[in-house]
Amino acid sequence: MRVTIKCPHCQSRARAVKSREMSVVTREVTYQCTNAHCGHTYVASLEVMRTLSPSATPNPAVTIPMSAHVQRRLLATQLDLAPVAPGRDPDAPAQNLDLFETAAHGP
Repeated sequence: MRVTIKCPHCQSRARAVKSREMSVVTREVTYQCTNAHCGHTYVASLEVMRTLSPSATPNPAVTIPMSAHVQRRLLATQLDLAPVAPGRDPDAPAQNLDLFETAAHGP
């Protein structure tokens, strides 16, 4: 699969004529319109924006944000694997107390 972008002026197909690495997550690509009557040449940016599936060999020098659905899935997995506090019944409903309430002294 080739990544391309149509000419913003005439909407004809454009071809990549040059590319250079700007950083480990960004490339600058020079495109040229294939419409001889237009002839527009322009530069576009290709950037890694977010992670959909985490790398099995991550580079610690590279920071790419996780997609929101991946963050939710990872958090759910972590919560499922988290140990239950000692003495707490895992099936009992959570007890949310007001700042000035205590479990011994109800409202």
